Amino acid sequence: MTDRPHDHATTPDIDESELRRRVLHALGQPLVRLARAFGTPLADTVNGLRMTYFQQLKDSGVTLREIGELLGVSERQAKRLQQQLREQFLDVDHAHALPLRIEFMLWATAMSRARVKQLLSAHPVADVDAAIDALLRDGRIALESGRTPRLSPSRAVNNLVRDTWIARVGGLNSLFGNLADVVYGRFFKNEPRAFARTMTFLVSDADFAELQRIFAEELVPRIAAMDAKARDAGAATSVRLSLLWAPFDTVPAGPPTVEKGPGTEAS
Repeated sequence: MTDRPHDHATTPDIDESELRRRVLHALGQPLVRLARAFGTPLADTVNGLRMTYFQQLKDSGVTLREIGELLGVSERQAKRLQQQLREQFLDVDHAHALPLRIEFMLWATAMSRARVKQLLSAHPVADVDAAIDALLRDGRIALESGRTPRLSPSRAVNNLVRDTWIARVGGLNSLFGNLADVVYGRFFKNEPRAFARTMTFLVSDADFAELQRIFAEELVPRIAAMDAKARDAGAATSVRLSLLWAPFDTVPAGPPTVEKGPGTEAS
């Protein structure tokens, strides 16, 4: 089993700009590894990254004109990106990402439907209403009675498994959202509560089910108990914990995706 701490005494210091560059380079490795495995051309990969950048800016309330300036494209090109985003990716956003974001907000504190829509003003009101209705319909949140009815989570710990491609892609968005928080906390805020470890070890085929059992029967109940204790205490911090494992080197190497320019001969 490998879980080796790094020797800080032998690591040279670098400035923050260099650290940012190295962190982004490291985060780009799994993206490129999967793109190669899928045989996705570099141009398509870059365009997908551009759309993701566009979505992050749009969700934070930046105007199309400002987005064009930030991305170095015309406002017309920014509108084209918006259309591509709507056509290709908003099904997952509507079905998973927005409901999950609302659910996470409600874990922190119960609030009225109007307050949720106010905090998510960058999203169309109809989309927020649809997401709230879906959460209520699925039993993931409940409506508390009172002078001002408030929405609250119906589960202490979100551990739902919905095995559809939309749910899996939405779960991937959640995983990488948590990864971004961990990376920023550990590298740029010196946040001691941001934790990450990777262990490499051997498992017999018969024991893979044991990993699932440890998660479901030991880890989840302990986390639920911590959540209940924090709610009773009053002062608490919302935390996302991601747990994942897979056989080492599952992703195939894939074909090279270097694109040929005009007049370039294949060698």
